[in-house]
Amino acid sequence: MRHLILIGLLAGAAMACNDAAAPRDAGSAALSEASDQAHLDLRQERASLIEAGNALSSAIGTQGVAAGLNAAFASDVLFLSPRVNVISGRAAAATFLTGDPLAPSTLQWSVEAADVSNDGTQGYTWSEGSATYDFGTGALLRPSFFLTYWRRSAPGADWTVAGMVVSLGGPSSGGFPAGFGTPDTKHRRDFPNTDVTEQRAALLSVDAAFSAASVANGSGPAFEAFAAPNGVGVGGGQYIFGPAALGEAFTSDPTDIISWVPRFSDAAASGDLGFTVGEATFDFGQFGTFYSKYLTVWQKQDTGEWRYVADLGNNRPAPAP
Repeated sequence: MRHLILIGLLAGAAMACNDAAAPRDAGSAALSEASDQAHLDLRQERASLIEAGNALSSAIGTQGVAAGLNAAFASDVLFLSPRVNVISGRAAAATFLTGDPLAPSTLQWSVEAADVSNDGTQGYTWSEGSATYDFGTGALLRPSFFLTYWRRSAPGADWTVAGMVVSLGGPSSGGFPAGFGTPDTKHRRDFPNTDVTEQRAALLSVDAAFSAASVANGSGPAFEAFAAPNGVGVGGGQYIFGPAALGEAFTSDPTDIISWVPRFSDAAASGDLGFTVGEATFDFGQFGTFYSKYLTVWQKQDTGEWRYVADLGNNRPAPAP
């Protein structure tokens, strides 16, 4: 989200998702949906996602970054690599990964936490590992964090990457405490008769409201207010867990203005999980203006409100004048 670009800077939407499911109809469709999800064990679906995430890292190690990622990318993937703008689409990602000097030459990770939508068709993973980039001063292997959003056509189908952000981090985080890692629940509250198009729009709206709150009330209070109880971010080379800690970590000088614009979104047909991707601006007054991009994962709470559960970003070039 704006992520703690304060890490590096101060220390250093709407996606037309072609693969998304159609909106649900009422009546028999809702009954069928509820029946299907009642028999779906989310513990098994999370395990399959963790397996897919670790398998992708292994494939990259064997095949190389470009071949490994392109085989896993959805056709409309959003790839967020440091120092470049959001890369949209598998074809554009392939061009970047095979020919751009700012592309990573190595990526490797281990999945640390995962969760999936109630229908088992979308999910996200937190991973930690390393990345090698050459930003003009020679290739450098850096500890890194990875937030990946995944999609598939149905439970049991292959997972593909719909969104991915690489953030060059610091020392090892030390893992996830209880209540913030991979859930062990078999089911989650269902939201039947979901209109996917409406949910995508709702995510863009709530993310925009999040930005407006950051401008009006300060970034710290906004990051606390919009976080889910199990919300996770990254800052200073460490994971940050929970609303209070996120609010504290993102608190900035009252004169600073941190804002963002969501550009893309997607949501699962079950209406309980989705993501946004956008561009952020950090106006630090006399210290200058800095720019970032972000991927934020949102989960619908039992109250029906969307709150973010995962947030990570990296820097981008200044916009053209």
